[in-house]
Amino acid sequence: MKTYKKIICLLLAAFSCNAFSFSEQPYNQGYSPERDPFSDFELAVKDAQKNNTTVLLILGGDWCVWCHKLSSFMKKEDSVRERWDETFTTMKVNVSEENYNDEFLSYLPELQGYPFFVMINVEREIVGKKDTGSLESMWGGYSVSEFNQFIERWSDYNNSVKE
Repeated sequence: MKTYKKIICLLLAAFSCNAFSFSEQPYNQGYSPERDPFSDFELAVKDAQKNNTTVLLILGGDWCVWCHKLSSFMKKEDSVRERWDETFTTMKVNVSEENYNDEFLSYLPELQGYPFFVMINVEREIVGKKDTGSLESMWGGYSVSEFNQFIERWSDYNNSVKE
């Protein structure tokens, strides 16, 4: 019986770890200095083409408090995360002392804080950028209504592109 309980606990722990991920792709599971953003980007574009979504880069790192708040927010807000996954193919890009990814970042707009969003269409054109400070609530976290408005704008963009 103890073994059975341990297995259930392990399965629940594994599920809850994945629950806050944007989706289960290697390119968005964390801010790893070892990952190659150019290879990850090619995979993300292929997935975006398949799913009719916009690639959304999240630039940040494990050192970034607001990056952790973003992950916690997505874990907690199921409806926001579901709409997010329908609208974006998310790719995390590490920016840290271990690896600034200077070459990859040289193709992107100037960063305006962390986490920072860059939206790219399937033709590999930058179509938007977002300082996430405007998505914060006045209570020290992220705002559901601000995120919903942001997602709606990009959902409309995706729909206009496929028409």
